[in-house]
Amino acid sequence: MKTGIIGAMDIEVSELIESMENIKKETISSITYYEGTLQGKSVVVAKCGVGKVHAAVCAQTMILKYNPTVIINTGVAGSLSSKLDIADLVISDSVVQHDFDTSGIGDPVGLISGVNLINIPCSRKLVEQIEKSAKTIEGTNVIVGTIASGDQFICSPDKRDYIVKHFNALCTEMEGAAIGHVCYLNNVDFCIVRAISDKADGSAHMDFPAFVQIAAKKSTKLIHTFLSNYAS
Repeated sequence: MKTGIIGAMDIEVSELIESMENIKKETISSITYYEGTLQGKSVVVAKCGVGKVHAAVCAQTMILKYNPTVIINTGVAGSLSSKLDIADLVISDSVVQHDFDTSGIGDPVGLISGVNLINIPCSRKLVEQIEKSAKTIEGTNVIVGTIASGDQFICSPDKRDYIVKHFNALCTEMEGAAIGHVCYLNNVDFCIVRAISDKADGSAHMDFPAFVQIAAKKSTKLIHTFLSNYAS
């Protein structure tokens, strides 16, 4: 089993890369892939860059070049739920693209053309394994549900409410659903892991710089725990 791990920013993958052994490094389409071992397991790790296009290019290249058994997208997100606070963990059971909108021609908001789904489902087995690992991290609130992605940093209460109304999502970020879309097309199991870094409510200019490091460390710890306990 080889686990693909994708993060958007350095802070989301740098510690994972530093902890790897037997690294082979290759840059393709401006994205650098680090292949080696982590917690004694075979992995390939990459920083894709921010946004859905970067994420999709990274995921497709990773699948074609490195043939991972599963792909996990790790990082931070803005909370859409009163049940989630800073550094709490969200594990996706499905992903949606909140900015995919062809409702002008009669489609439901979020319906992905060509796939004919709004919610792209994650592998139930992988979700259960990651959730079990997350619950071993002391003092961590863990919720499983829908994660919403779009090419927008959400900081407007109106936009926040729109995403909750249409998709019942727990948190919002900018890459996960694009990675899920690519994995779905390639029949590769995937899951999105997010630690909460802000409230997606207009306070991010205060929250994000202070809490992104705390949140990123939490999601990184979950990846280590998952690989140590379950990947084989």
